[in-house]
Amino acid sequence: MEVILVSRTSWRFKGVYPALVTPFDESGVNEQQYRTLIDHVIKAGATGIVPCGSTGEFTNMSFEERIEALRIACETAKGRVPVLAGTGAAYTNDAVKLTRKAAELGASAALVISPYFLKPSTKEIYEHFEKVAGSSELPIFLYNYPQVTGVNLDWWLVDGLREIDGIIGMKDSSGNMVNLTNILVRRPEEFQIVVGHDEIALPALAAGCDGAVLASANVFLDRYLRIMTDLSQGDLKEARLIQRSIQRTVRILIKGGGLAVKAALNMMGIPVGKARMPLMDGDLLGYDEIDELRALLEDLQLIPRGPVTFKMGNRSLVAEAYPKAVGMTRDVIDDLTLLHGESLCGEALEVAHVDLVMGLKDGPLQAAVANSGKLVDGFHSSNIIKDLRPTTVFSSTVAITGEGHRKMVYEIAQKAVADAVTRTITDRMIPEELVPDLVIVVNVFVHPNANNPRRVFYNNFRAVRYAIRHALERRQSIEEIMARKESARHPFAYNP
Repeated sequence: MEVILVSRTSWRFKGVYPALVTPFDESGVNEQQYRTLIDHVIKAGATGIVPCGSTGEFTNMSFEERIEALRIACETAKGRVPVLAGTGAAYTNDAVKLTRKAAELGASAALVISPYFLKPSTKEIYEHFEKVAGSSELPIFLYNYPQVTGVNLDWWLVDGLREIDGIIGMKDSSGNMVNLTNILVRRPEEFQIVVGHDEIALPALAAGCDGAVLASANVFLDRYLRIMTDLSQGDLKEARLIQRSIQRTVRILIKGGGLAVKAALNMMGIPVGKARMPLMDGDLLGYDEIDELRALLEDLQLIPRGPVTFKMGNRSLVAEAYPKAVGMTRDVIDDLTLLHGESLCGEALEVAHVDLVMGLKDGPLQAAVANSGKLVDGFHSSNIIKDLRPTTVFSSTVAITGEGHRKMVYEIAQKAVADAVTRTITDRMIPEELVPDLVIVVNVFVHPNANNPRRVFYNNFRAVRYAIRHALERRQSIEEIMARKESARHPFAYNP
Protein backbone atom coordinates (compact mmCIF):
# COMPACT_ATOMS: atom_id res chain seq x y z
CA MET A 1 0.00 0.00 0.00
CA GLU A 2 1.34 3.40 -0.96
CA VAL A 3 1.35 5.74 2.02
CA ILE A 4 1.37 9.50 1.56
CA LEU A 5 2.02 11.35 4.80
CA VAL A 6 1.12 14.98 5.25
CA SER A 7 3.23 17.24 7.40
CA ARG A 8 2.78 16.23 11.02
CA THR A 9 1.94 19.76 12.06
CA SER A 10 -0.54 20.35 9.23
CA TRP A 11 -2.92 17.47 9.99
CA ARG A 12 -6.08 18.76 11.66
CA PHE A 13 -8.72 16.93 13.63
CA LYS A 14 -12.27 17.84 12.62
CA GLY A 15 -15.71 16.89 13.91
CA VAL A 16 -16.64 13.68 15.73
CA TYR A 17 -14.79 10.36 15.51
CA PRO A 18 -16.53 7.26 16.95
CA ALA A 19 -14.26 5.24 19.23
CA LEU A 20 -15.04 1.96 17.48
CA VAL A 21 -15.86 -1.28 19.23
CA THR A 22 -14.03 -4.32 17.88
CA PRO A 23 -16.21 -7.25 16.75
CA PHE A 24 -14.70 -10.62 17.64
CA ASP A 25 -15.36 -14.22 16.72
CA GLU A 26 -13.67 -17.48 17.67
CA SER A 27 -10.72 -16.82 15.36
CA GLY A 28 -10.09 -13.18 16.25
CA VAL A 29 -11.34 -9.95 14.70
CA ASN A 30 -14.57 -10.45 12.74
CA GLU A 31 -13.64 -8.64 9.54
CA GLN A 32 -17.10 -8.59 7.98
CA GLN A 33 -18.76 -7.14 11.07
CA TYR A 34 -15.96 -4.61 11.51
CA ARG A 35 -16.29 -3.37 7.94
CA THR A 36 -20.07 -3.16 8.33
CA LEU A 37 -19.70 -1.08 11.50
CA ILE A 38 -17.21 1.28 9.86
CA ASP A 39 -19.49 1.70 6.85
CA HIS A 40 -22.39 2.41 9.21
CA VAL A 41 -20.65 5.21 11.11
CA ILE A 42 -19.20 6.79 7.97
CA LYS A 43 -22.64 6.84 6.34
CA ALA A 44 -23.98 8.36 9.57
CA GLY A 45 -21.59 11.28 9.14
CA ALA A 46 -18.41 10.33 11.02
CA THR A 47 -15.58 12.69 10.13
CA GLY A 48 -13.04 10.04 11.12
CA ILE A 49 -12.73 6.79 13.06
CA VAL A 50 -10.66 5.51 15.99
CA PRO A 51 -9.87 1.77 15.92
CA CYS A 52 -8.17 -0.06 18.80
CA GLY A 53 -8.96 2.43 21.53
CA SER A 54 -10.32 1.67 24.99
CA THR A 55 -13.83 1.06 23.64
CA GLY A 56 -12.23 -1.29 21.12
CA GLU A 57 -10.87 -3.46 23.97
CA PHE A 58 -7.28 -3.08 22.81
CA THR A 59 -5.98 -4.41 26.12
CA ASN A 60 -7.76 -7.72 25.42
CA MET A 61 -6.23 -8.08 21.95
CA SER A 62 -2.98 -9.67 20.87
CA PHE A 63 -0.36 -7.62 19.04
CA GLU A 64 -1.30 -9.39 15.79
CA GLU A 65 -5.01 -8.77 16.31
CA ARG A 66 -4.42 -5.06 16.79
CA ILE A 67 -2.49 -4.90 13.52
CA GLU A 68 -5.30 -6.82 11.81
CA ALA A 69 -7.93 -4.42 13.18
CA LEU A 70 -5.87 -1.43 12.04
CA ARG A 71 -5.50 -2.97 8.58
CA ILE A 72 -9.25 -3.47 8.23
CA ALA A 73 -10.01 0.02 9.49
CA CYS A 74 -7.50 1.72 7.19
CA GLU A 75 -8.64 -0.24 4.15
CA THR A 76 -12.34 0.39 4.80
CA ALA A 77 -11.91 4.10 5.51
CA LYS A 78 -9.34 4.77 2.76
CA GLY A 79 -10.29 7.80 0.70
CA ARG A 80 -13.35 8.44 2.86
CA VAL A 81 -12.34 9.59 6.35
CA PRO A 82 -9.13 9.81 8.42
CA VAL A 83 -8.08 7.02 10.77
CA LEU A 84 -6.77 7.98 14.22
CA ALA A 85 -5.18 4.67 15.15
CA GLY A 86 -4.96 3.50 18.74
CA THR A 87 -1.33 2.42 19.14
CA GLY A 88 -0.70 2.87 22.85
CA ALA A 89 0.75 0.16 25.07
CA ALA A 90 2.13 -0.29 28.56
CA TYR A 91 5.49 -1.31 27.07
CA THR A 92 7.16 1.52 25.15
CA ASN A 93 8.63 -0.74 22.47
CA ASP A 94 5.19 -2.17 21.69
CA ALA A 95 3.79 1.34 21.29
CA VAL A 96 6.68 2.16 18.94
CA LYS A 97 6.08 -0.95 16.81
CA LEU A 98 2.33 -0.37 16.61
CA THR A 99 2.77 3.29 15.68
CA ARG A 100 5.18 2.39 12.89
CA LYS A 101 2.79 -0.29 11.64
CA ALA A 102 -0.14 2.15 11.70
CA ALA A 103 1.88 4.51 9.51
CA GLU A 104 2.61 1.69 7.04
CA LEU A 105 -1.08 0.77 6.90
CA GLY A 106 -2.14 4.31 6.04
CA ALA A 107 -3.41 5.75 9.32
CA SER A 108 -3.66 9.54 9.46
CA ALA A 109 -2.44 9.88 13.05
CA ALA A 110 -1.82 7.80 16.17
CA LEU A 111 -3.66 7.96 19.49
CA VAL A 112 -1.18 6.93 22.19
CA ILE A 113 -2.48 6.31 25.70
CA SER A 114 -0.14 7.06 28.59
CA PRO A 115 1.65 3.93 29.86
CA TYR A 116 -0.53 2.14 32.38
CA PHE A 117 -0.51 -0.38 35.25
CA LEU A 118 2.99 0.38 36.58
CA LYS A 119 2.12 4.07 37.08
CA PRO A 120 5.31 5.62 35.66
CA SER A 121 6.78 8.87 36.93
CA THR A 122 6.53 12.17 35.06
CA LYS A 123 10.03 11.67 33.63
CA GLU A 124 9.20 8.14 32.49
CA ILE A 125 6.00 9.34 30.82
CA TYR A 126 7.94 12.03 29.00
CA GLU A 127 10.59 9.56 27.81
CA HIS A 128 7.86 7.15 26.67
CA PHE A 129 6.11 9.71 24.49
CA GLU A 130 9.37 11.13 23.16
CA LYS A 131 10.44 7.70 21.95
CA VAL A 132 7.05 6.90 20.38
CA ALA A 133 6.83 10.29 18.64
CA GLY A 134 10.34 9.89 17.29
CA SER A 135 9.68 6.43 15.89
CA SER A 136 7.73 7.48 12.78
CA GLU A 137 6.43 10.48 10.86
CA LEU A 138 2.88 9.84 12.05
CA PRO A 139 1.27 12.74 13.98
CA ILE A 140 0.74 11.79 17.63
CA PHE A 141 -2.22 12.53 19.89
CA LEU A 142 -1.69 12.10 23.62
CA TYR A 143 -4.45 10.06 25.25
CA ASN A 144 -5.32 10.92 28.86
CA TYR A 145 -7.58 8.39 30.60
CA PRO A 146 -6.52 8.31 34.27
CA GLN A 147 -9.52 6.23 35.36
CA VAL A 148 -7.93 3.20 33.70
CA THR A 149 -4.23 4.08 33.49
CA GLY A 150 -3.82 5.26 37.08
CA VAL A 151 -1.83 8.28 35.83
CA ASN A 152 -3.23 11.71 34.97
CA LEU A 153 -1.64 13.96 32.37
CA ASP A 154 -1.83 17.16 34.39
CA TRP A 155 -1.76 20.48 32.58
CA TRP A 156 1.86 21.20 33.52
CA LEU A 157 2.93 17.80 32.16
CA VAL A 158 1.02 18.45 28.93
CA ASP A 159 2.85 21.79 28.67
CA GLY A 160 6.09 19.82 28.40
CA LEU A 161 4.81 16.95 26.27
CA ARG A 162 3.42 19.21 23.57
CA GLU A 163 6.95 20.53 22.97
CA ILE A 164 7.99 17.08 21.69
CA ASP A 165 8.28 17.10 17.91
CA GLY A 166 5.39 15.17 16.37
CA ILE A 167 2.93 15.50 19.25
CA ILE A 168 0.17 17.65 17.79
CA GLY A 169 -2.79 17.13 20.09
CA MET A 170 -4.48 15.36 22.94
CA LYS A 171 -7.62 13.36 23.64
CA ASP A 172 -8.83 13.92 27.19
CA SER A 173 -11.15 11.24 28.59
CA SER A 174 -10.69 12.19 32.24
CA GLY A 175 -13.99 14.03 32.61
CA ASN A 176 -12.08 16.58 34.70
CA MET A 177 -13.19 19.97 33.40
CA VAL A 178 -10.77 21.84 35.68
CA ASN A 179 -7.67 20.14 34.27
CA LEU A 180 -9.07 20.24 30.74
CA THR A 181 -9.80 23.97 30.99
CA ASN A 182 -6.27 24.64 32.26
CA ILE A 183 -4.88 22.80 29.23
CA LEU A 184 -7.20 24.67 26.86
CA VAL A 185 -6.29 28.14 28.10
CA ARG A 186 -2.53 27.43 27.96
CA ARG A 187 -2.24 25.65 24.63
CA PRO A 188 -0.96 27.28 21.47
CA GLU A 189 -3.58 27.41 18.71
CA GLU A 190 -1.95 24.65 16.67
CA PHE A 191 -2.12 22.13 19.56
CA GLN A 192 -5.44 20.32 19.14
CA ILE A 193 -7.61 19.14 22.04
CA VAL A 194 -10.49 16.70 21.63
CA VAL A 195 -12.90 15.57 24.32
CA GLY A 196 -13.13 11.85 24.99
CA HIS A 197 -15.55 11.80 27.91
CA ASP A 198 -19.08 11.50 26.52
CA GLU A 199 -20.90 12.90 29.55
CA ILE A 200 -19.14 16.26 29.26
CA ALA A 201 -19.08 16.50 25.47
CA LEU A 202 -21.15 19.68 25.39
CA PRO A 203 -19.30 21.67 28.09
CA ALA A 204 -15.92 20.56 26.74
CA LEU A 205 -16.79 21.59 23.19
CA ALA A 206 -18.25 24.86 24.43
CA ALA A 207 -15.02 25.47 26.37
CA GLY A 208 -12.98 25.23 23.19
CA CYS A 209 -12.23 21.59 22.33
CA ASP A 210 -11.63 21.07 18.62
CA GLY A 211 -13.75 17.95 18.33
CA ALA A 212 -14.68 14.70 20.02
CA VAL A 213 -13.73 11.02 20.10
CA LEU A 214 -16.65 9.26 21.75
CA ALA A 215 -17.75 5.69 22.43
CA SER A 216 -21.43 6.59 22.28
CA ALA A 217 -20.91 8.06 18.80
CA ASN A 218 -21.12 4.44 17.61
CA VAL A 219 -24.76 4.62 18.66
CA PHE A 220 -26.02 8.18 18.06
CA LEU A 221 -23.36 10.02 16.13
CA ASP A 222 -25.97 12.35 14.62
CA ARG A 223 -26.72 13.89 18.03
CA TYR A 224 -23.12 14.95 18.54
CA LEU A 225 -22.85 16.34 15.03
CA ARG A 226 -25.95 18.42 15.73
CA ILE A 227 -24.44 19.64 19.00
CA MET A 228 -21.32 20.79 17.16
CA THR A 229 -23.42 22.51 14.49
CA ASP A 230 -25.55 24.25 17.12
CA LEU A 231 -22.44 25.47 18.96
CA SER A 232 -20.89 26.77 15.75
CA GLN A 233 -24.09 28.73 15.13
CA GLY A 234 -24.24 30.04 18.69
CA ASP A 235 -27.36 28.04 19.58
CA LEU A 236 -26.34 26.82 23.04
CA LYS A 237 -29.97 26.26 24.09
CA GLU A 238 -30.59 23.69 21.36
CA ALA A 239 -27.23 22.01 22.05
CA ARG A 240 -28.21 21.64 25.71
CA LEU A 241 -31.51 20.02 24.77
CA ILE A 242 -29.74 17.44 22.63
CA GLN A 243 -27.15 16.61 25.31
CA ARG A 244 -29.90 16.25 27.92
CA SER A 245 -31.91 13.96 25.66
CA ILE A 246 -29.05 11.43 25.49
CA GLN A 247 -27.46 11.91 28.91
CA ARG A 248 -29.06 8.92 30.67
CA THR A 249 -28.18 6.66 27.76
CA VAL A 250 -24.64 8.02 27.68
CA ARG A 251 -24.22 7.27 31.38
CA ILE A 252 -24.99 3.59 30.83
CA LEU A 253 -22.83 3.37 27.72
CA ILE A 254 -19.85 4.93 29.48
CA LYS A 255 -20.25 2.84 32.63
CA GLY A 256 -20.30 -0.33 30.55
CA GLY A 257 -17.75 0.79 27.95
CA GLY A 258 -17.37 -1.46 24.93
CA LEU A 259 -19.62 -4.03 26.60
CA ALA A 260 -22.54 -1.58 26.68
CA VAL A 261 -21.87 -0.10 23.24
CA LYS A 262 -21.88 -3.59 21.76
CA ALA A 263 -25.16 -4.39 23.52
CA ALA A 264 -26.73 -1.25 22.05
CA LEU A 265 -25.46 -1.87 18.52
CA ASN A 266 -26.61 -5.49 18.59
CA MET A 267 -30.11 -4.43 19.68
CA MET A 268 -30.16 -1.85 16.87
CA GLY A 269 -29.44 -4.54 14.29
CA ILE A 270 -25.74 -3.80 13.79
CA PRO A 271 -24.07 -7.09 14.80
CA VAL A 272 -20.78 -6.67 16.67
CA GLY A 273 -20.74 -9.73 18.90
CA LYS A 274 -19.83 -9.86 22.57
CA ALA A 275 -17.06 -8.29 24.62
CA ARG A 276 -14.13 -10.46 25.61
CA MET A 277 -13.64 -11.82 29.08
CA PRO A 278 -13.26 -10.80 31.77
CA LEU A 279 -16.03 -8.41 30.64
CA MET A 280 -19.44 -10.07 30.72
CA ASP A 281 -23.11 -9.16 30.76
CA GLY A 282 -24.72 -8.92 34.17
CA ASP A 283 -21.79 -7.49 36.12
CA LEU A 284 -20.10 -4.31 34.91
CA LEU A 285 -23.23 -3.88 32.82
CA GLY A 286 -26.11 -5.21 34.93
CA TYR A 287 -29.03 -7.05 33.37
CA ASP A 288 -31.32 -4.25 34.53
CA GLU A 289 -29.01 -1.77 32.79
CA ILE A 290 -29.27 -3.75 29.56
CA ASP A 291 -33.05 -3.53 29.86
CA GLU A 292 -32.86 0.18 30.63
CA LEU A 293 -30.50 0.74 27.71
CA ARG A 294 -33.02 -0.92 25.44
CA ALA A 295 -35.87 1.25 26.73
CA LEU A 296 -33.81 4.42 26.30
CA LEU A 297 -32.84 3.46 22.75
CA GLU A 298 -36.53 2.96 22.02
CA ASP A 299 -37.27 6.45 23.33
CA LEU A 300 -34.54 7.81 21.03
CA GLN A 301 -36.16 5.89 18.14
CA LEU A 302 -32.98 3.91 17.56
CA ILE A 303 -34.71 0.54 17.86
CA PRO A 304 -37.15 -0.03 15.00
CA ARG A 305 -40.78 -0.81 15.66
CA GLY A 306 -42.71 -3.42 13.75
CA PRO A 307 -45.55 -5.95 13.94
CA VAL A 308 -45.62 -8.78 16.47
CA THR A 309 -48.40 -11.35 16.30
CA PHE A 310 -50.11 -12.62 19.46
CA LYS A 311 -51.74 -16.02 18.90
CA MET A 312 -54.58 -17.39 21.02
CA GLY A 313 -55.69 -20.68 19.49
CA ASN A 314 -57.27 -19.84 16.15
CA ARG A 315 -57.31 -16.14 16.93
CA SER A 316 -54.45 -13.79 16.06
CA LEU A 317 -53.96 -10.18 17.11
CA VAL A 318 -51.15 -7.89 16.00
CA ALA A 319 -49.23 -5.27 17.96
CA GLU A 320 -48.35 -3.08 14.98
CA ALA A 321 -45.60 -1.00 16.60
CA TYR A 322 -43.77 -3.33 18.97
CA PRO A 323 -40.16 -2.17 19.66
CA LYS A 324 -38.20 -4.98 18.05
CA ALA A 325 -34.81 -5.22 19.69
CA VAL A 326 -32.72 -7.59 17.59
CA GLY A 327 -31.93 -10.81 19.42
CA MET A 328 -34.66 -10.24 22.00
CA THR A 329 -38.01 -9.81 20.26
CA ARG A 330 -40.03 -12.62 18.70
CA ASP A 331 -42.18 -12.11 15.63
CA VAL A 332 -44.85 -14.37 17.10
CA ILE A 333 -45.91 -14.66 20.74
CA ASP A 334 -47.98 -17.80 21.16
CA ASP A 335 -49.49 -19.78 24.01
CA LEU A 336 -50.60 -16.94 26.27
CA THR A 337 -51.89 -19.34 28.91
CA LEU A 338 -49.17 -18.53 31.41
CA LEU A 339 -46.05 -16.39 30.94
CA HIS A 340 -43.41 -15.62 33.56
CA GLY A 341 -41.02 -12.70 33.88
CA GLU A 342 -38.56 -11.58 36.53
CA SER A 343 -36.39 -8.52 37.04
CA LEU A 344 -34.02 -7.13 39.65
CA CYS A 345 -33.37 -3.38 39.58
CA GLY A 346 -31.42 -1.06 41.84
CA GLU A 347 -29.24 -1.86 44.80
CA ALA A 348 -28.91 -1.70 48.57
CA LEU A 349 -32.08 -1.05 50.57
CA GLU A 350 -34.04 0.32 47.62
CA VAL A 351 -33.56 -2.74 45.41
CA ALA A 352 -36.66 -3.98 43.59
CA HIS A 353 -37.14 -7.66 42.83
CA VAL A 354 -40.25 -8.47 40.83
CA ASP A 355 -41.72 -11.88 40.03
CA LEU A 356 -44.52 -11.60 37.53
CA VAL A 357 -46.90 -13.97 35.79
CA MET A 358 -49.37 -13.02 33.11
CA GLY A 359 -51.83 -14.84 30.92
CA LEU A 360 -55.40 -15.19 29.75
CA LYS A 361 -58.04 -14.51 32.38
CA ASP A 362 -59.84 -17.81 31.73
CA GLY A 363 -56.64 -19.76 32.45
CA PRO A 364 -54.79 -20.64 35.67
CA LEU A 365 -54.63 -17.00 36.77
CA GLN A 366 -58.36 -16.77 37.36
CA ALA A 367 -57.69 -18.25 40.81
CA ALA A 368 -55.34 -15.37 41.63
CA VAL A 369 -58.11 -12.91 40.79
CA ALA A 370 -60.68 -14.85 42.82
CA ASN A 371 -58.41 -15.05 45.88
CA SER A 372 -57.21 -11.45 45.86
CA GLY A 373 -57.79 -9.65 49.14
CA LYS A 374 -57.54 -12.84 51.19
CA LEU A 375 -54.83 -13.55 53.72
CA VAL A 376 -52.12 -15.95 52.65
CA ASP A 377 -50.02 -17.68 55.31
CA GLY A 378 -51.67 -15.46 57.86
CA PHE A 379 -49.95 -12.23 56.86
CA HIS A 380 -49.48 -11.76 53.12
CA SER A 381 -52.37 -10.30 51.18
CA SER A 382 -52.98 -9.51 47.54
CA ASN A 383 -55.29 -7.01 45.98
CA ILE A 384 -56.51 -5.98 42.56
CA ILE A 385 -55.18 -2.55 41.63
CA LYS A 386 -58.17 -0.29 41.00
CA ASP A 387 -58.87 1.35 37.64
CA LEU A 388 -56.08 -0.49 35.86
CA ARG A 389 -56.24 -2.40 32.59
CA PRO A 390 -55.46 -5.22 32.18
CA THR A 391 -56.58 -6.67 35.52
CA THR A 392 -53.52 -6.59 37.77
CA VAL A 393 -53.13 -8.42 41.08
CA PHE A 394 -50.52 -7.00 43.46
CA SER A 395 -48.81 -8.72 46.38
CA SER A 396 -45.75 -8.36 48.61
CA THR A 397 -43.00 -10.96 48.87
CA VAL A 398 -42.27 -10.22 52.52
CA ALA A 399 -44.43 -9.56 55.55
CA ILE A 400 -45.16 -5.93 56.33
CA THR A 401 -43.12 -4.82 59.34
CA GLY A 402 -44.68 -1.47 60.15
CA GLU A 403 -46.46 1.60 58.87
CA GLY A 404 -43.42 2.92 56.99
CA HIS A 405 -42.91 -0.40 55.24
CA ARG A 406 -46.65 -0.65 54.45
CA LYS A 407 -46.53 2.76 52.78
CA MET A 408 -43.49 1.82 50.73
CA VAL A 409 -45.19 -1.37 49.51
CA TYR A 410 -48.87 -0.53 49.11
CA GLU A 411 -48.56 3.12 48.12
CA ILE A 412 -45.17 3.67 46.50
CA ALA A 413 -44.42 0.27 44.93
CA GLN A 414 -48.04 -0.38 43.98
CA LYS A 415 -48.22 2.98 42.19
CA ALA A 416 -45.01 2.02 40.35
CA VAL A 417 -46.61 -1.25 39.25
CA ALA A 418 -49.69 0.55 37.96
CA ASP A 419 -47.62 3.08 36.03
CA ALA A 420 -45.42 0.36 34.51
CA VAL A 421 -48.42 -1.65 33.32
CA THR A 422 -49.98 1.49 31.86
CA ARG A 423 -46.71 2.38 30.13
CA THR A 424 -46.62 -1.07 28.52
CA ILE A 425 -50.04 -0.47 27.00
CA THR A 426 -49.27 3.08 25.84
CA ASP A 427 -46.03 1.77 24.31
CA ARG A 428 -48.29 -0.47 22.18
CA MET A 429 -46.50 -3.63 23.23
CA ILE A 430 -49.83 -5.44 23.67
CA PRO A 431 -52.69 -5.25 21.14
CA GLU A 432 -55.53 -3.15 22.54
CA GLU A 433 -58.03 -5.90 21.72
CA LEU A 434 -56.09 -8.32 23.92
CA VAL A 435 -56.04 -6.15 27.04
CA PRO A 436 -59.51 -7.16 28.37
CA ASP A 437 -58.54 -10.84 28.17
CA LEU A 438 -55.32 -10.57 30.19
CA VAL A 439 -54.45 -10.87 33.87
CA ILE A 440 -51.12 -9.81 35.36
CA VAL A 441 -49.99 -10.95 38.81
CA VAL A 442 -47.10 -8.97 40.28
CA ASN A 443 -45.17 -10.00 43.37
CA VAL A 444 -42.80 -7.27 44.62
CA PHE A 445 -39.98 -7.23 47.13
CA VAL A 446 -39.49 -4.01 49.09
CA HIS A 447 -36.87 -4.13 51.84
CA PRO A 448 -38.36 -3.41 55.29
CA ASN A 449 -35.66 -0.77 55.86
CA ALA A 450 -36.11 1.01 52.53
CA ASN A 451 -36.23 4.75 53.19
CA ASN A 452 -36.06 6.50 49.81
CA PRO A 453 -39.52 6.52 48.23
CA ARG A 454 -38.31 7.99 44.95
CA ARG A 455 -35.83 5.15 44.44
CA VAL A 456 -38.35 2.53 45.54
CA PHE A 457 -40.80 3.88 42.97
CA TYR A 458 -38.24 4.18 40.19
CA ASN A 459 -36.72 0.73 40.73
CA ASN A 460 -40.11 -1.00 40.93
CA PHE A 461 -41.37 0.84 37.86
CA ARG A 462 -38.36 -0.36 35.89
CA ALA A 463 -38.51 -3.88 37.29
CA VAL A 464 -42.18 -4.37 36.38
CA ARG A 465 -41.72 -2.85 32.94
CA TYR A 466 -38.79 -5.14 32.20
CA ALA A 467 -40.43 -8.22 33.74
CA ILE A 468 -43.42 -7.79 31.41
CA ARG A 469 -41.04 -7.69 28.44
CA HIS A 470 -39.23 -10.77 29.70
CA ALA A 471 -42.55 -12.59 30.00
CA LEU A 472 -43.77 -11.61 26.53
CA GLU A 473 -40.43 -12.45 24.93
CA ARG A 474 -39.85 -15.60 27.01
CA ARG A 475 -36.59 -14.36 28.45
CA GLN A 476 -34.42 -15.55 29.87
CA SER A 477 -34.41 -18.57 27.57
CA ILE A 478 -33.18 -21.96 28.73
CA GLU A 479 -30.10 -21.44 26.57
CA GLU A 480 -29.35 -18.09 28.24
CA ILE A 481 -29.85 -19.51 31.72
CA MET A 482 -27.55 -22.46 31.05
CA ALA A 483 -24.88 -20.21 29.54
CA ARG A 484 -24.89 -18.00 32.62
CA LYS A 485 -25.30 -20.58 35.37
CA GLU A 486 -21.59 -20.92 36.13
CA SER A 487 -21.13 -17.18 36.62
CA ALA A 488 -24.37 -16.58 38.52
CA ARG A 489 -23.95 -14.96 41.93
CA HIS A 490 -26.34 -13.87 44.66
CA PRO A 491 -26.88 -10.11 44.13
CA PHE A 492 -25.93 -9.29 47.72
CA ALA A 493 -23.20 -11.89 48.24
CA TYR A 494 -20.37 -9.47 47.47
CA ASN A 495 -21.97 -6.32 48.82
CA PRO A 496 -21.53 -6.54 52.62
